[in-house]
Amino acid sequence: MSTCYHCAMHTEPVRNRVGRVALAFLLIVACSGDPTGPVPTPRARTALPPLFPGAVAIVGANVVTMADDGVLVDQTVIVRDGLVSAVGPRESIAVPPDAERVDARGAYLLPGLIDAHVHLLRADADAYLRAGVTTVRNMWGTPGVAALRAEAAAGAPLPTIFSAGPGIDGNPPAWPYTELPASPAEAADIVTRHVAEGWDFIKVYDRLSPAAYDAVTRRARELGVAVIGHVPRAIPLDQAFDRGQASIEHLTGYALAVGGWTTPDRGRFGPLAGATAERGVWNCPTLLVVAALSGQRAPAESVAVVRNRRALVRALYDAGAPLLAGTDAGIDVVPPGSALAGELEELVAAGLPPAAALRAATVNPARFLGVTAELGTVEVGKRADLVLLHGDPLADISRVRAPLGVVLRGRWLNYGPRLSALGARLGR
Repeated sequence: MSTCYHCAMHTEPVRNRVGRVALAFLLIVACSGDPTGPVPTPRARTALPPLFPGAVAIVGANVVTMADDGVLVDQTVIVRDGLVSAVGPRESIAVPPDAERVDARGAYLLPGLIDAHVHLLRADADAYLRAGVTTVRNMWGTPGVAALRAEAAAGAPLPTIFSAGPGIDGNPPAWPYTELPASPAEAADIVTRHVAEGWDFIKVYDRLSPAAYDAVTRRARELGVAVIGHVPRAIPLDQAFDRGQASIEHLTGYALAVGGWTTPDRGRFGPLAGATAERGVWNCPTLLVVAALSGQRAPAESVAVVRNRRALVRALYDAGAPLLAGTDAGIDVVPPGSALAGELEELVAAGLPPAAALRAATVNPARFLGVTAELGTVEVGKRADLVLLHGDPLADISRVRAPLGVVLRGRWLNYGPRLSALGARLGR
C-alpha cells in the first residue's frame, strides 16, 4: 500500500527524514526531439473558491496596490461580498452601516501573498493565512490536497489552492505517489489522466528519461496544460526551454549549465538569463530553503552556494526573466506561511528592489496562474484577498512578517492584539 508523501515526512524517524532532505538538497544543487516552439502562457485549471458574503471597511490604511510601485496614503477600502468595491481617500469614502470596521490608520494594506511552491498539509493551512498567504501553488498532488481543494470549493476558510498532480519521474522514486511511466506512451497517458483528474499543472522530476520527458511535454502542449517542476538531470537546460517547460523550480538545470553552485562559470549567468527571458520561462528559485539545506555543507561551500544562486537570480531579474516567490514549505525544512517573508528577504538580498520582490509574491504568480483579473493587486472589482501590515514593505521588506490581519475572499481575519496595540502606539 502506498504512503502519503506528507505523512511519510512527518512520521518516519528523524534520521530517515534528514536523509530524505539531504537527498533533496543534492538533487537541487546538482541537477539541472524537435523543438516545440515558445513556452505557452501558463493557465491554471482550478475554479476559484466562492466568496464570503458581507461587508468590511478598512479605514485609513496606506494602500500598496501593486498595480504600480506607489502607495495610496490614508485610504478607505470597502469590501462587499468578497470583492473590493471602493478604494479612495478616507474622508471621501463613507463606511456602510453594515460593514465590519477595521481602524487601520498608520498600517499598510497590500494584496494577499501567493506562495508559489509549497507541499500543502492540512495542519499548515492556518499558518499560511496567519502569514498573509491567501493563495498557494502546491507542487505534488496527493489525495489529501485533493480533499483540501474540495473543501475550499465548498466554502471552507482555506487558502486558494492551485496544484500540480503527482510528480512524474523515473526509478527509483524519491517520494510516494510518484508516477513512473514504463514507456513514452504511458507517460503521455499519465498526462491525459492528470488533466482529467483536474490537476492544474503537470509536474516533472529529476530522473525522468528524455523520451518520457518529450512525451510528457508534447502531450501537455496538446491538452493546453503547463509543465512545471525540476529540469530532469538528463535534459539540458536549452532542451527544457525548447520543449516548453513553463516554470523551473530551485534553479534546477542551471547548475549543470554553469558548472555547479560552488565554483560556477559566472560568465554564463548573463547569457542564460537572457535566453530564459527570451523564451518566457518562469523561475521559482526557492532561495531560502536551499540556503537552509546548504548548511549541511562545509561553511565556505555553503556561503558560495548562497552567493552564487543569488547572483543568478539577480541576472534573471536584470534580464527581465519572470520570477515567482516560493518556499518549498511542507518538507520540514522551512516553516509554512512565515517562510515566504524569508524568501522575499532573500530576493532583496539577491539585489531585487522590495517592490520587485513583492511582485514575485503577488502580481507575478497571479499572471502565471492566469488569474490577473481576480488576484494580485488591490483594485476595485478584484477579489478581496488582502493583508494588513505594520509598516511599509516597499521601504523594509521585513514588514511582511507578522501581519495585523488578513481579508480572505471578503472575510476579515483579525490576528489578535497586534492591531489594537498599533492603535495604542498611534494614540487612538
